[in-house]
Amino acid sequence: MKARRMKLTACLLAGAILFSTGAAPAMAGGAKDAADLPMAGFSLALADVDLEEEDRLSQDIKQEAEEAAREQEAAEQALAEFYARTGVVQTDDYVNVRSGATEDSEIVGRMENHAVAQVEGEENGWYRITSGSISGYIRGDFLTVGDRELIDSVKLRMAEVQADTLRVRAEASTEAEIRTLAADGSQLQVLDESIPGWVKVSTAEGEGYVSADYVSVADTFLYAKEPEQVSGGSAVAEYGLQFVGNPYVWGGTSLTNGADCSGFVMSVYAHFGVSLPHSSAAQRGVGREVSYSEAQPGDIICYSGHVAIYIGGGQIVHAANERSGIKVSSATYNNILTVRRIFN
Repeated sequence: MKARRMKLTACLLAGAILFSTGAAPAMAGGAKDAADLPMAGFSLALADVDLEEEDRLSQDIKQEAEEAAREQEAAEQALAEFYARTGVVQTDDYVNVRSGATEDSEIVGRMENHAVAQVEGEENGWYRITSGSISGYIRGDFLTVGDRELIDSVKLRMAEVQADTLRVRAEASTEAEIRTLAADGSQLQVLDESIPGWVKVSTAEGEGYVSADYVSVADTFLYAKEPEQVSGGSAVAEYGLQFVGNPYVWGGTSLTNGADCSGFVMSVYAHFGVSLPHSSAAQRGVGREVSYSEAQPGDIICYSGHVAIYIGGGQIVHAANERSGIKVSSATYNNILTVRRIFN
């Protein structure tokens, strides 16, 4: 814009000089009139150019401001739509994502507590959702939708390693002890960013510090995961043993906060994509029957009014009672009615 004004000014000045030297003799009047008139015309022309340039500048500023306002409005609208369509899982353990809006539909994913999903529709009390790479249906009573405060509270601040090998140190100093090493692309949960040049992170070996120069920090969320695949019942038995010591709750299905005997068996198998009824009597009819002498880890041992998971070596893991909670016992502590095998 400044260059344009200089060109215009130069042209006007040249015109004024030519006018004052070439046109003056032909004009009537004295030398003073002949000299004054071209300069007056030049001043008026320059003033007009200045006004035009100011007007153009004003229009440019106005257009830029309007464009910025439109972009801001679009960003705010997109953010509002994101919050309105985002749901947060609220459960004691996890909830299954199914291929259809029924309990009998195939399990295509699993969402842990505080995992998030984008809601795409609703059908008979179920939400149609997409969470990460998994799409399907989730029961509506497990998903809280549109709660901005809740959504913000479950954000995860993560640091992605951008170096072949990054040292995680015990303190925020290059002289501090190396606690562990993180590979390129590793995701580390951020705990604090208050020390300039350093990021405090959580690792499997405990808390530590990494150089801010070698990580990319951003907010993210927990998303659905694919259901685990198993080749046999041993994985079921190992998984069930993780909850030994947790409470017995009549009618419960939570492996952490409390389950009854059939709720415990149901929830352990649900972790591997198998849907079982919440009833010890009904579980006596699932899978196929085998003899106790053929029992393998993961088989369901059925008693009168009770069920358990066989873990091998003549032992079971089960939600025993309110006094004992989830524990390991002898499989023959009571009369066995039947043994059911889910995995061949």
